[in-house]
Amino acid sequence: MRVTITQLFLIATAAALAACQEDRHQIVAPQKSVATARSAASEAGGPVVRITSPLTNEVVAGGQGVVGTGSLTGGSAFAITIETITSNSADVPAVESTNIRNTALLGQANPNFPGLTVLIDADLITPDGAIIPKNTNLANLFNTLGTDDSPGDGVTIWVGWHFLESFPNEIERFTITASVRDAAGRIGTDVVQVKVDKHRPSGQALTPAPTAVGGDGVDDVDGPEVTLVGPRDPSSVASGTATAGSFAFFQVSAVDRTGAGIGVNENGEGITIPVGLIRDGAQLNVAGANRNFPGLDFTFDVPFRRANGVIVPAGQNLAPLFDIAGSALDHRGNGSVVTTASWVVGGSFVLPEGQTTVTVTTRVTDNAGKTGSASRTFAISPVSEGQKLTPAP
Repeated sequence: MRVTITQLFLIATAAALAACQEDRHQIVAPQKSVATARSAASEAGGPVVRITSPLTNEVVAGGQGVVGTGSLTGGSAFAITIETITSNSADVPAVESTNIRNTALLGQANPNFPGLTVLIDADLITPDGAIIPKNTNLANLFNTLGTDDSPGDGVTIWVGWHFLESFPNEIERFTITASVRDAAGRIGTDVVQVKVDKHRPSGQALTPAPTAVGGDGVDDVDGPEVTLVGPRDPSSVASGTATAGSFAFFQVSAVDRTGAGIGVNENGEGITIPVGLIRDGAQLNVAGANRNFPGLDFTFDVPFRRANGVIVPAGQNLAPLFDIAGSALDHRGNGSVVTTASWVVGGSFVLPEGQTTVTVTTRVTDNAGKTGSASRTFAISPVSEGQKLTPAP
């Protein structure tokens, strides 16, 4: 069945009215099936949507929350990251930001990215013990949104969410369906199927507690398998200015190949407010590691101006600025843990005269001192401010 714009509008309206009539423990899901979302993907010329985390056949923890008694720090603790490629920069309105979350609008369109719909076909248990019914639009639970400048007339939009919720005990697998509707009503969709590990009480149980790591900064053959997933390749990034951010979105994936563990505090408990993020910006003042993810090292080859105006020298570790981390078991079935971390750049690159690129290098060191790395060079977009890569909603 082909979904028309009128039908989508009626679905969204019904969901909004229902949400207004119910309290937070009785959230009403819009009546939109996964089959409907998949049929929308056949509309030609729409956005290209890819769920880059988790991947199909990855395995996540079930979480410790139960109905009526949730768990703020014992949830499933994986990361959902969605990439949307548009054919024209004017196609998909969005607001680039380090905070697009609005839990009060759960079930409705996210005002910062109104074209986004994200559905999970299983009930979810919130950190306070409420139930989010299956196939509720989860777009307002996402934390961050960033962009890069794709080749041609389009752009790439990224959104990230640290999943605090838990799954009921009977859930053994679930499907995530992400759809993005552009200004012309065309829809792009991606679907992944994820398994739930009943033996892992929480996502935090997949990784050891953070600890100072050694390592010599040189890659080891059995070190973590590190991938710089975002920005899109090839793509360019906005430089940002002294008053406006770049809002480039960086996603780092690290597979623990030795089994020694990559220490991560996915929820930021005890360090970060609010819980659920991993930001540890105070560590930049002492050129230290992110205490929530001490094995992560992330650098630019140019100085970086933070949103507060402070300039960080080229080569200094910027991992303390990362927003989100989450963990799952590798989709290849090898038992390895995959940790995904992401950052939306609220500051700007300070480019030396004549330089038109920025080189990004990220390293991850496991608890055995083994290191893996990835490096890419991005051109600087002619659009200097990230907010100008997309139209305002």
